Amino acid sequence: MSGHVGDLSPAQEEALRKLKASLSDVTLPENDDYFFLRWLRAVKFDVQRAEDRLRKHLEFRREFGADTILTDWSPPEVLVKYFPTGFFGEDRDGHPVYYDNVGNLDPRGLHRSSKLEDIVKLKVMQSEMWQAKFREFTEQKGRKIETITCVIDMENLSFHRHYYRPGINLFSELSGVLQRNYPERNHLILVVKAPRIFPALYNLVKHFIDENTRSKIVIFGANWKEELLQYISPDQLPQAYGGTRCEPDPMCTNFITVGGDIPPEYYMTNLTETSKEDMESVVVSRGSSYEREFTVELPETVIRWEFITSDHDISFGWYQKSGTKRRRFLPMTEMSEVVPMKRKNSHIIPESGSLLCSTAGIYVMKFDNSYSWTRSKEVFYSVKLLPPDTELSMPQMATEEDGTGEEEEFYECGDGGPEDRTVHNGDLRPHEGDPRPDDDPRPDDDPRPDEGDPRPDEGDPRPDEGDPRPDEG
Repeated sequence: MSGHVGDLSPAQEEALRKLKASLSDVTLPENDDYFFLRWLRAVKFDVQRAEDRLRKHLEFRREFGADTILTDWSPPEVLVKYFPTGFFGEDRDGHPVYYDNVGNLDPRGLHRSSKLEDIVKLKVMQSEMWQAKFREFTEQKGRKIETITCVIDMENLSFHRHYYRPGINLFSELSGVLQRNYPERNHLILVVKAPRIFPALYNLVKHFIDENTRSKIVIFGANWKEELLQYISPDQLPQAYGGTRCEPDPMCTNFITVGGDIPPEYYMTNLTETSKEDMESVVVSRGSSYEREFTVELPETVIRWEFITSDHDISFGWYQKSGTKRRRFLPMTEMSEVVPMKRKNSHIIPESGSLLCSTAGIYVMKFDNSYSWTRSKEVFYSVKLLPPDTELSMPQMATEEDGTGEEEEFYECGDGGPEDRTVHNGDLRPHEGDPRPDDDPRPDDDPRPDEGDPRPDEGDPRPDEGDPRPDEG
């Protein structure tokens, strides 16, 4: 039995009766069998869990003002202009269609410009809009419409833009909010324009999506326009997706927000991306460097790092050892540079990035302070090794805030002599290895190297360690 109205087993009918009786003391936003069965299906007809969730949902509605949010609250301008979602048309079965242009979402910009509470309230508002759509469609069709078809547009999805911890945390938070408070609202989730890096990013977030929702996901291939037309007729589909609507506006932008990079003028100030309490720390003495080895046991492992310095910049990079033995002292000639050494203004901008390791081996992280003659640098860092996930099957699955516009870097280590490459929307291009920070005043043709530069980088002539003189002297 499917657990829907008209298709219930005796046990399911009994669970429905018990749930309705257990909630007779409260006022619910809906009160028909369709409503109660959605909550029961979400917890596999566990009556006690369904009751607990519904009572918590009522508290949630009071906290966020869900009953009046469509009239009493307006989202901040940045979310109205750059949160890439919208409603348009219906599918062939009569369900309203919701578009979510994930690829055009700017996770960093969103994180820097918006409060989490406002983003959650926006999703609550959209969910209440769904409720209004369902009532409208039910009246129009003369039958119960309680689910929506969602088109997920992955165009412009990339590691360097979307592989961002605060963005992934936000996805986890929003998924939890929707699944706990608006369960069983998806009819189908149709994924279009998925690039080759989609499986890796999907592996990071699929654990936040409940089993019922995952079972409704369909991922289209190269012929996505033809496949999409099997679910949505051309007269209900924007031109950009293979339909005939909204000429000469192929994206139907009066209904669907396209998204894109959020301009810096929307950024909030005084933000900090990384919590130092959750990181390891090391002091890199003046004129020296710090190296740490990590053993990668499986090819296609991703090394993920974040770091911040208390004061002043530091040079940072990654190497791969040519052998598999751990040796404390190894000449540079026996290591390959896989993430080019570059001075990072990590005291201003928390740094983060990722390295896709196509081969197993020993990888060495290096913080280099050899160019500083006067100051030690305290570094707070976090490194995680993310092994490849072999559970994902790509065929039919019926399945922090810094204040700049810099993007997280993603590197790929190639076979047989690593080549430094940065992924830009799926296009591999050589990574520029200029070791100087962008604001370095020296011209590009300046012959003086960064490493070993005799000039103090901070301009302070006093040694900071081992100097017997007090600072006041």
